[in-house]
Amino acid sequence: MSNEQVIRNAGLVLKDRSSGKEGLTLAAILLFGTDQLIMSVLPQHKTDAIFRVFNTDRYDDRDVVITNLIESYDRLIAFGQKHLNDTFHLDGIQSVSARDHILREIVSNLLVHRDFSNAYVAKLVIEKQRVLTENANLSHGHGALNLASFEPYPKNPPISKVFREIGLADELGSGMRNTYKFTKMYSGEEPEFIEGDIFRIIIPLSEVATATVGPSSLTVSDGEINGEINEEINLTKTDREILKSIKNNPHIKRQELLSSLKIGKSTLDRSIKKLKEADLLMRVGSNKTGYWRLNI
Repeated sequence: MSNEQVIRNAGLVLKDRSSGKEGLTLAAILLFGTDQLIMSVLPQHKTDAIFRVFNTDRYDDRDVVITNLIESYDRLIAFGQKHLNDTFHLDGIQSVSARDHILREIVSNLLVHRDFSNAYVAKLVIEKQRVLTENANLSHGHGALNLASFEPYPKNPPISKVFREIGLADELGSGMRNTYKFTKMYSGEEPEFIEGDIFRIIIPLSEVATATVGPSSLTVSDGEINGEINEEINLTKTDREILKSIKNNPHIKRQELLSSLKIGKSTLDRSIKKLKEADLLMRVGSNKTGYWRLNI
């Protein structure tokens, strides 16, 4: 189908009965529009993704998402995968990613079922002991929802339909059941769904979910990095010393590296750029309050 046929079949084109003119719905713009178009018709549209584990006063990492819902889904899923460890679980005899299943359900709910006319900023917050989502909501009740008695209510049917058709969501009501199932698998506890003018989902986390595994798994002896990695990427002595320093202190500042290694700023910048491009090193959060993570 052409782009127009896709839009029409999804019910995203409507006719004004008084004028007889056709036009795109707000759902069409939110699903497929450019950032500029979305901001022109819905300037309050935003989803704030926050990772707050080490710097609990502010945040360790943040992604402000103001793009369309399809791209927003990919950005938020990637943010969750970046900061939550994918622990091993079996569903029967099948290995499954409980983390990814949980993220799929809570992110699609966050994007599909919000009240877009409300200026309240939707959030995905990852903390040490929980994941929290919040979004403005056209409430049909108040208080915690019970899985046994919960009756799903469609809030944005055209958006829900598109998400189901492209495999980002399932039938109405299945998301809550799946979230219960995979949260028990991931953390051993049950999620909370709280209905109100602000809809909240709380996913309890075990300690291992947000544990930083990179630095502690790196073996450094007498300034030497694993020989196979060194040969493949051609690490210099300075590169290895930077990795060793960061392994010992993930919160080390650039100025401390310059002082302890007795190198110039340009040399440090070149090495850090090289290590990042080789996917051995990444910066989590801001230069002032963030920390380093080793991917070795």
